[in-house]
Amino acid sequence: MNRQFLYLSSAEAQLSLGFGEARATERLFFALLPPAAVAEAAHAVAAALRVELPSARLIARERLHVTLHYLGEYAGLPPSLLARAQRAAQALRMAPFALALDRVGSFGGPRRERPGVALGDAAGTAGAHELHRRLASALAHEGLSGDTRFTPHMTLLYDRHGIAERPLATPLAWEANELVLLRSVRGQAHYREEGRWPLAG
Repeated sequence: MNRQFLYLSSAEAQLSLGFGEARATERLFFALLPPAAVAEAAHAVAAALRVELPSARLIARERLHVTLHYLGEYAGLPPSLLARAQRAAQALRMAPFALALDRVGSFGGPRRERPGVALGDAAGTAGAHELHRRLASALAHEGLSGDTRFTPHMTLLYDRHGIAERPLATPLAWEANELVLLRSVRGQAHYREEGRWPLAG
């Protein structure tokens, strides 16, 4: 995946200065969060898949999300990066939209753990694609770049075996009405919210 960031990761920056190895511990990304009922339904889908994948590692309900733009991994988040990302979100204008993930499958080729995900068709994810495009423009205005490629999905589990793609009996669907900026800290069970912005046309 082609990603360009304004900042070196903290690990890269410290190594370039001769300070030795620094372990990246924090990630920053924009996401859409499902309402509680949808998160519960998604977790139930993952639990059902575990019947055929008993070694699967399920994603906790409170960590389920659809990533829009990933802004990098750092050993200490640069404050200016956070401020620029927040300004980009504040400048964004887009009405709420319907989002529907109607099938499950797996990403990636051979690897130790493959993500099992919920996906949607073009009609069900059109709004997410448009939000991704508009947010990319707002980030560029702040001198930031996120993901150039985008496949709307919600990761449900990880397992060394793949999931044969199949439709869901009941799609995971909701009205996406807010954008959230999240910080993931290694070793912590919950994400830290760094901002939440209602979608409005």
